[in-house]
This record gives sequence, structure tokens and C-alpha cells, in this order.
Amino acid sequence: MKKVVKTIALFGILTAIGCKKPADEPAVNYLKVNVAPQTTFQTITGFGGANRMWGTASLKPAEAAKAFGTGDNELGLSIFRVRLSSNKNEWPIIVEAVKEANKRNVKVLASPWSPPPALKSNNSDVRGTLLPENYKAFKDYINEFLAFMTSNGAKIDVVSIQNEPDWKPTYESCDWTATDMINFLKAPGQIVGAKLAAPESLNFNQQMTNALLSDPEAARKFDIIAGHLYGGGIGRFPLAEQQKKEIWMTEYLLNLDTGNAGAPKWSTYSETAKWTETMKMLTSVHDAMTSNWNAYIWWYLQRYYSFIGDGEEGTTNGEVLRRGSAFSHFSKFVRPGFVRIDTQADGNYFLKITAYQNGPQTVLVVLNTASSTVKNVQFNGLTPKSATAYTTSETATLVKKELTVAAKAVTFDFPGNSVTTLIINN
Repeated sequence: MKKVVKTIALFGILTAIGCKKPADEPAVNYLKVNVAPQTTFQTITGFGGANRMWGTASLKPAEAAKAFGTGDNELGLSIFRVRLSSNKNEWPIIVEAVKEANKRNVKVLASPWSPPPALKSNNSDVRGTLLPENYKAFKDYINEFLAFMTSNGAKIDVVSIQNEPDWKPTYESCDWTATDMINFLKAPGQIVGAKLAAPESLNFNQQMTNALLSDPEAARKFDIIAGHLYGGGIGRFPLAEQQKKEIWMTEYLLNLDTGNAGAPKWSTYSETAKWTETMKMLTSVHDAMTSNWNAYIWWYLQRYYSFIGDGEEGTTNGEVLRRGSAFSHFSKFVRPGFVRIDTQADGNYFLKITAYQNGPQTVLVVLNTASSTVKNVQFNGLTPKSATAYTTSETATLVKKELTVAAKAVTFDFPGNSVTTLIINN
């Protein structure tokens, strides 16, 4: 059992639950957080976003620089998701964008929405199933895609078997059960040249995921547990952790439901509504990290509701949006190879805190979900030489502040409804 340090004064408790001190005594919210680098969790693979999946509007070099760079007004994304098309004629569309990611050491995940129609039960790229007699042929098709990309100087690091195998839409798709996927993995043929991810289910279905992990032969055939967050799915995956599989969240989208027929346009919503949804997105990242997941990948990284504007709904094509800046509190500062470490705090009513370390640098990402400022939050347990804070809220974007180190501690006031990254150099 971990030692819990008493970290909040009685008055701080009373204040947090709405009680007030007498008028002659000033109100103070006081919280001590102990950072415990000796307690380690998962190694971070990265945070990313997706390319446009259909059509020819692939990520261009100028936008790729903003998406993958780590300088000012850049997002630091370290994973890029693309579509493995069921039509070979579409493969060249993504080559330039993948090469831009490769130049910056960004990992690339390719996901198929359907095998080629000729390999399926209904000869269509919508619904249907992959015929068992064509399991090897589909593996060969994936290998041909990987070889094509390599021959064009574009490296794919990870490939998936199927996007959302348990979702039955009326667009490009393919139906798979857990048994189907197990049989596919165990069938003759082998995917070579990239790591393999599965099952990429709609809501990170534990039953489907654990079925693959519970079959020893199938489990040996893939490297990464992957899934999406539509309708739920965040939680620990003990079997995956036991088998030392990486856990990747490979798609999630929040856009105030503007994609639905007849829905109000994005431009009609207030900045408060948009920021409230952005905080919901950030909370899902926090929850994924505290569930020991290694990677988090958002949906389209360039779209009016996303990280970089596309020229629609009042955005400027190529501009970094506030939602992108908010996501960069994780993606730009928590880099691949960082290890999540523990934090302990009593009375932590509003703050969601995760901490990460790489060598002498500790990075903390703090969400204040309260509407008011949480003041005098003191971080202990490290030996800081310097510290810097970056804060984003509805009205501020990556506001930088150099912090004072006193008595081996760093103190900061967290504005209401905000995300702050603290970079502490030890």
C-alpha cells in the first residue's frame, strides 16, 4: 500500500465543499501534491491524429510541419493514422503525407476499412465478410501495400486488420467477429514489415479484445491492442499488460454532433460550448493515460472542429486551432519514451493530474475541471532546478510562465476550466 501524505488543510476542505471562514480571515485553497517518480507505469508511445481518409485531401507539407513539429505554434503529434485503401489506385494519395511524418520520426498507423471487394462474401466494400479461403490473400494484399509504400520512400510502422470490425455502417466496412479475427491471425501467411494492431473495435470492447489475447497462438501474431471510444471503452486491460502488449486508442471524435444531418453548424456554437467539449476530449486523454494506455490518436487532425483549420465553418485553412493547442499539452510536451509516474494528493476535488518523466525532466499535465481558480497548488517530491508552466483555456492559448522554485517545491494557481503543462527540470 502506498503511503498517502496528508496534503490539505482543514480550511481547504471546507472551502472545497462550499463552507466559508469568518469574514476577517481570507479564503485559501491549499493543496499539496506529492510526485512519486519511484512508482512507474506505462511508457508513452505518443499522441496523434488522422489523415483525411477518403478523397484526395491528404495532409500537405505545410500542415504536416505544424502537426508534427515541436516549435512554437506546432502541435508535436508523434503518431499519424492513414487509410489502407481497398483500391490500389488510391495508395499513392497518402505517400507524400506519410513521408512528411517519416521525416519527423512520427509513427504511422495504416487501418483498412475493408478488404478488396473481390475477397469478400458480398463482392462489395460495404459490409459483408472476408471469406476464410481468402485470409492469406488479404495478408498478401496488406504486404503488397507495405511494400508499395516502402518502395516510394514512405514507411508504415503499424498496420491494423480492420477498422471497427464490430460496427455495421452503410459505408466502407467489413464485419468481423472475434472468432473470425482469431482464425485470420492463425491462418497461413504472415504480415511482414510492420507491427500488427487489433481489433480496433468501436468502443474498445473488452470481450472482443480479451478473446484475441486469450488464444495463445493468435496473441503471438499481433503486437498492439487497439480500439476506439465511441460509447465507452476506457479502462484497464490486465491481459494486455500481462502479455506486454502496447495499448493504443486509435480513434475518437467530438464535434458537437455537427456531422449529423440537420444539425446546427459549428460556427453557430459559442466558444464556451466548443471549449467545454475540448475539456471533455482532454479528460478522455487523461483517463486513457491513467488506464495505462500507451497511445491516444484523435480523428482528423485537420478539420474545422479539430487541431488545424480546413477553411470551413469560419476557420482559416492551415491555422492551428485552440483545440489543437489544448491537445498539444500532451502531444508536444509528453514525448515518446516518457514514462508515466505516480502522483498523490488528498482533497483533489477538481484537478486531474498525470505526471511523466524522462531523465532529468518531469512533465505534469493538469486539468482544472472547476469553473474557478484552484490556488496555491504545491508540487513536492522532486529536486527542481527550474520550472515552466503553459496554460490554455477558453480565452488563453499556451500562456507561458516561469515559476519560482522554493524549498524544493513548485507552486501554481490553475485557472478554472483550463489545461496546464508544468515542465520541471531536476
